[in-house]
Amino acid sequence: MPHVSIKHFPRTFTEAERAGLVADLTETISRVFGVEPGAVSLVVEPVEPVVWMTDVHAPEIEAKAHLLWKQPHYSQPIPTEGTR
Repeated sequence: MPHVSIKHFPRTFTEAERAGLVADLTETISRVFGVEPGAVSLVVEPVEPVVWMTDVHAPEIEAKAHLLWKQPHYSQPIPTEGTR
Protein backbone atom coordinates (compact mmCIF):
# COMPACT_ATOMS: atom_id res chain seq x y z
CA MET A 1 0.00 0.00 0.00
CA PRO A 2 -0.14 2.28 -1.92
CA HIS A 3 -0.16 0.85 -5.44
CA VAL A 4 0.12 3.10 -8.51
CA SER A 5 -1.01 1.96 -11.96
CA ILE A 6 -0.05 3.89 -15.09
CA LYS A 7 -1.42 3.06 -18.53
CA HIS A 8 0.17 4.71 -21.55
CA PHE A 9 0.59 4.46 -25.30
CA PRO A 10 3.47 2.07 -26.05
CA ARG A 11 6.92 3.58 -26.15
CA THR A 12 10.43 2.55 -25.28
CA PHE A 13 11.91 3.87 -22.04
CA THR A 14 15.62 4.20 -21.43
CA GLU A 15 16.93 2.72 -18.20
CA ALA A 16 17.52 6.29 -16.96
CA GLU A 17 13.92 7.30 -17.74
CA ARG A 18 12.58 4.20 -16.03
CA ALA A 19 14.76 4.68 -12.94
CA GLY A 20 13.89 8.38 -12.78
CA LEU A 21 10.15 7.76 -13.03
CA VAL A 22 10.28 5.06 -10.35
CA ALA A 23 12.39 7.23 -8.03
CA ASP A 24 10.26 10.37 -8.50
CA LEU A 25 6.92 8.62 -8.10
CA THR A 26 8.12 6.55 -5.15
CA GLU A 27 9.41 9.66 -3.36
CA THR A 28 6.21 11.61 -3.96
CA ILE A 29 3.85 8.77 -3.06
CA SER A 30 5.86 7.87 0.05
CA ARG A 31 5.84 11.49 1.25
CA VAL A 32 2.16 12.17 0.53
CA PHE A 33 0.88 8.91 2.04
CA GLY A 34 3.38 8.88 4.90
CA VAL A 35 4.77 5.43 4.13
CA GLU A 36 8.22 3.95 3.64
CA PRO A 37 9.37 3.67 -0.01
CA GLY A 38 9.27 -0.13 0.26
CA ALA A 39 5.49 0.04 0.74
CA VAL A 40 4.96 1.57 -2.72
CA SER A 41 4.36 -0.58 -5.79
CA LEU A 42 4.15 0.66 -9.35
CA VAL A 43 2.95 -0.94 -12.57
CA VAL A 44 3.43 0.66 -15.99
CA GLU A 45 1.26 -0.90 -18.69
CA PRO A 46 1.40 -0.07 -22.41
CA VAL A 47 -1.99 0.10 -24.16
CA GLU A 48 -2.33 0.33 -27.93
CA PRO A 49 -3.96 3.59 -29.08
CA VAL A 50 -6.67 1.75 -31.04
CA VAL A 51 -8.06 0.22 -27.84
CA TRP A 52 -7.48 3.17 -25.51
CA MET A 53 -11.09 4.37 -25.54
CA THR A 54 -12.58 0.93 -24.87
CA ASP A 55 -9.92 -0.58 -22.61
CA VAL A 56 -8.87 2.47 -20.59
CA HIS A 57 -11.06 5.54 -21.10
CA ALA A 58 -14.47 3.90 -20.65
CA PRO A 59 -13.71 1.64 -17.64
CA GLU A 60 -11.00 3.68 -15.91
CA ILE A 61 -11.95 7.31 -16.64
CA GLU A 62 -15.64 7.49 -17.48
CA ALA A 63 -16.79 4.78 -15.08
CA LYS A 64 -14.64 6.12 -12.24
CA ALA A 65 -15.12 9.84 -12.88
CA HIS A 66 -16.04 10.35 -9.23
CA LEU A 67 -12.54 9.17 -8.24
CA LEU A 68 -10.53 11.23 -10.75
CA TRP A 69 -8.43 14.02 -9.32
CA LYS A 70 -7.46 15.23 -12.80
CA GLN A 71 -9.55 14.90 -15.95
CA PRO A 72 -7.79 14.22 -19.25
CA HIS A 73 -7.97 16.79 -22.02
CA TYR A 74 -6.82 14.95 -25.13
CA SER A 75 -5.22 17.33 -27.61
CA GLN A 76 -5.47 14.90 -30.52
CA PRO A 77 -8.13 12.39 -31.52
CA ILE A 78 -7.47 8.93 -30.10
CA PRO A 79 -7.28 6.34 -32.91
CA THR A 80 -10.04 3.74 -32.86
CA GLU A 81 -10.39 0.39 -34.60
CA GLY A 82 -10.39 0.92 -38.34
CA THR A 83 -8.61 4.30 -38.20
CA ARG A 84 -5.02 3.16 -37.89
